[in-house]
Order: sequence, then structure tokens, then C-alpha cells
Amino acid sequence: MRLKKIPALALVVTAAGLSLTACNGSKGSSAAADSSAPVAASSSTGGQSPTSDSSASGSSTGSASGSANGSANGSSTGSGTGSGTGGRSAVPIPSRASGAMCRTDALGFSAASAGVTNEIVVNLKNTGSGTCSMHGFPGVQLVGPDGLGDTGPDAARTDASASTVTLAPGEETRFLLRYLPDTSGSGKTYTRLSVTPPNETVSEIVNLGHQDITVPASGGNAPDVYVDPVGYHVGFGK
Repeated sequence: MRLKKIPALALVVTAAGLSLTACNGSKGSSAAADSSAPVAASSSTGGQSPTSDSSASGSSTGSASGSANGSANGSSTGSGTGSGTGGRSAVPIPSRASGAMCRTDALGFSAASAGVTNEIVVNLKNTGSGTCSMHGFPGVQLVGPDGLGDTGPDAARTDASASTVTLAPGEETRFLLRYLPDTSGSGKTYTRLSVTPPNETVSEIVNLGHQDITVPASGGNAPDVYVDPVGYHVGFGK
């Protein structure tokens, strides 16, 4: 076999071609690397990659909104509203507090003989819708037949001890009124009483009926009328 010799010029040309091929290959890979760089940057900023956008946005928004809104709104609203409403409904407000002070406008007044000479019993009936109480002495003033302009002496308090009286609706309590009758024949007659319940400021006119009171026209050093505290008797029409 004969070996064919390659001229030196051909070897130079071949080597140059190989060098050009290698350079083009390196430029191609560099260009590929350069073209991939913007894609990676845009995905990190959430701009162009739909896959990364949907997964990142969905997981981030869903977990944050769901957990934050669900736990915050659900727990705070539920516990706050429930406890507040339960506290208000647990304590009902009655129309009149039990044991509240008896008011003049919720009492009925009447007078009758006490069955003892020169003594009158005055009845106070709870006409309200709730229980009430009173304690102490009533205010009492004699009133003549001509009205409030024709008034007599105020009743003085006795030394009897006062106690608290509690009246259910319809119940009554009483107090006694004592007076010193006129013996001169020139006394003044009174047919009504102005009664103010204990710790009240509003009075009520009570007719005496046939129990008129005649006391001396001008009082001396001692009062002519005396009043006991309420609580002489408590009950239903007794």
C-alpha cells in the first residue's frame, strides 16, 4: 500500500476550519446562556412565568388570607359577640326593681278608726306591679274642709322604733295617728290629712270620712297630733 501525502497547505486550512468551528460553538452556548438569564430574572420578580406566578400567588394569598381572615375574624368575632350577648341577656331588667322604695304614685291611701278613742289608722296599699319597701315615719299634716289653704299642725313623731316594711303588689301596711282632742269647745276641726310616705317628697290627700279630728285652735308648747312609724300591720286588707 502506498501512503498519500497531504500537502502542508491543506493541513493549515483544516486547522483553521476546526478553530472557527470551535469559536462558533462557544458563541452559541454563550448566547444560549445569555438568553436564559432574562427568564430566570423575570420568574424571581413574578413577571413572566405563569407556572411560578400561579403557584406562588395562590399558595401565598390562599394561606395568608384564609388563615388570617378565618382565624382572626372567626375567633375574635365569635368569642366577642357570644360573650357580650350572653352577659346582657343573663341579667333581665324588671319594670320595678324588687325592694325599691315605695313611691306615692304607686300607693293607695285610706283612713279608718283604730278602734281606740282619739286614734286613727292610715292604710298604705301597694298598687304598683312590683315589690317595694319603706322605712321610717310618714309626714302628716291636718287639712281642713276648705283645702290645702286651711291647714293645721304637723304631726310630731313618737319614740316608737321604725322597721323596714316590704310590700308585694296588693299588700298593705299602716301607721297610727294619735291626737289630743279639744276640750274648750273652740277648737278647729279637720276632715283630711296630707300624707307623705317615708323618704318621699310627694304627698297625698286622704279623706277622714267620719273620723274628723278636732284639736285646740292654737297649739301650746306640746304638739296636739302624734304619728307612729309605718309597719303597724302588714298584709292583704287586714
